[in-house]
Amino acid sequence: MPIVGNLSEFPLPEVLLLIGSRTGRLRLLDVPEFGVLEIEISNGSVQTMRIGASAINETPQMLEKLGTIIQSQSGMFDFQIVPVSFSKNPQPLKIHDLAMQLVCHVDEQATRQSLAVLARKRHRLVDPLPDRWMDPDLDRFFCHAYPLLKEDVPMGELARSLEMDIRLVDENVNKLMLLGVVEAVEAKTTVIPMEPKEELNAESEQDTAQISQGIVEKSNAYFRVARMSDSIRKLSSRLPAI
Repeated sequence: MPIVGNLSEFPLPEVLLLIGSRTGRLRLLDVPEFGVLEIEISNGSVQTMRIGASAINETPQMLEKLGTIIQSQSGMFDFQIVPVSFSKNPQPLKIHDLAMQLVCHVDEQATRQSLAVLARKRHRLVDPLPDRWMDPDLDRFFCHAYPLLKEDVPMGELARSLEMDIRLVDENVNKLMLLGVVEAVEAKTTVIPMEPKEELNAESEQDTAQISQGIVEKSNAYFRVARMSDSIRKLSSRLPAI
């Protein structure tokens, strides 16, 4: 009997962890863009992924397709223990490695998307400026940012000009908003052209390292929870023993 579930209730990485070292075919059904996606697994290793007549064997492409499914949080899955064909790939990807890389990929994509949105936010000085006391650190930030805030620059440009982490800039700007010194500029109704990709990437090498470290920590926490989750125990009880 195949095991069937809803991807909105059982996230795909949990389903992959559940399969473990089994052999069979995992089908993802009614998923956005692809309709039906099949993954052939042999002894816990991914042999190949198929979308229609197309076979996908490169890990980056697998992560891209599966990451889209996770972000949509929709669709169904079924896993059936059946013989599968073997891949010509001499080093097929272990299912646990795929699950871990998938969590990291989705987390990194979400982080970069949030930073891109943050980079386009705009703020401006309130006119007239109120007389407010600021702590020394915020006062220093305000003195350096003042000329740029007068020009209503995007947050990404402000962070680059001040050579600061964009998240720290956002934190300070939010403090200035609470003091009534700056205000957010509402989005215009006209379509604003996207900034070049390199300009949206406001994080420095240090920022990237911090993001990567955060992703690893979240991934480790995820797997500790996933292995103990009720959903895995419930699904495991319905699968035949290996």
